[in-house]
Amino acid sequence: MTHNPFDDDQLEHILNNAPKLSDRRSKEEIINRLLADARLQDSVHLQAIQQPIDDEITSQEEYSTEQTIKKERRKWPIFMSVAAVFALTVLTGSLFMNNHDTKIDQANAPETSQYSTMQEDRAAKSSMQDNNMESNIAAEHWRRMPLRSSVYEEDLTDAVVFHIGLANRDKKSIPMTYIIPNERVATDFGKKKPTTLQMYEKYAPQIDEEANGFTDFHPYEGELKEKGDKLVHVLPKKNGYDVASVDTDEYLGTLQDTFSDTEYKDIEFENPDGAKPNKPMALTSSNHFNYYLYRDENGTEYLSPDSRKTFSTVTEALSVMQNINDDAYVPVLPENIKYTVKEVSEGVIVTFDEPLDLTTMDAVRATQLIEAMMLTAASFDQQVRLDNVVQESWEGFDLKNFLPKPVGANKRYMP
Repeated sequence: MTHNPFDDDQLEHILNNAPKLSDRRSKEEIINRLLADARLQDSVHLQAIQQPIDDEITSQEEYSTEQTIKKERRKWPIFMSVAAVFALTVLTGSLFMNNHDTKIDQANAPETSQYSTMQEDRAAKSSMQDNNMESNIAAEHWRRMPLRSSVYEEDLTDAVVFHIGLANRDKKSIPMTYIIPNERVATDFGKKKPTTLQMYEKYAPQIDEEANGFTDFHPYEGELKEKGDKLVHVLPKKNGYDVASVDTDEYLGTLQDTFSDTEYKDIEFENPDGAKPNKPMALTSSNHFNYYLYRDENGTEYLSPDSRKTFSTVTEALSVMQNINDDAYVPVLPENIKYTVKEVSEGVIVTFDEPLDLTTMDAVRATQLIEAMMLTAASFDQQVRLDNVVQESWEGFDLKNFLPKPVGANKRYMP
């Protein structure tokens, strides 16, 4: 039986209105009441009943037994009637509810299908909205990402840098600066500070050069070893490191970008027999460059020295940054921008002839202009200040004061 309120109320109503058939009065009480009723004094049936009560009393036990049997017989039809009514009610209610549920199911079937379709539509719309939201978040993330490409001291709170020169398709070296967390260095080397050569031997093989658009050049063939404040490269018998050749930009450039300004003053070259094919190459800060824009075949852009041309003064290096020396390297300063360079005790000042409004340029190009000048000045261990710029700040750079010296160009994180 279900607990539907309609079925329970209907059944309760039927049972409550069923006739009460019990009667506890004795025969004598009934006869006496009938005899006392004035309306029945002339009834022939009542007169027939008037027989001596004594005759009936003498057979009371027999009569009592007979009455008991009669009462039991009268109870069975009553019980059967109630049971029949009860069964009929349950059956009728069950049939009614089944029919009612069927009608409801039939009536709701289209609605359920429609609801299911609506749910699918809503799910599809929700998925599209989520995708749009993710796209918007990603676009906003990229929009808000700093346009700086170099590494600064503020990037090294809990990390160190690993410098390395990677060979590009034009057989030139691109200086890269990888940030490595201190925790990782401690795990790899323990408490003792590793040398630059140890860092190279550990981390250079972990860089997937070809996946990043470079030539597979590291680690170097042969053997690199330390000898005091010098680095020695023992060349293998067969190698592409012909240091006597004029076309050595790739090899020598990567060495300079990897080991310059370290604990090594220069690098010596040795053949397996101990012979020295060429004179040592200096690895000190005497190599001063200016920086240009290089774009690889995948469209990735880097700030890099152009053709390893060195300069004796920072004024000269900054003044000729608009010159085109190699088709692979593009000047970061447009030809129409005129400026002067002046060296002072605090550093070097670049003053633009006309107010330079950085917002008239592409934001990336404007940032590259600033950083290329900063890297060029840093090559001389100096800081640069840009005067007559409309904006007082740009990408976190305070253009009212001397700009910080970059630690290295082309920031990357060690994989």
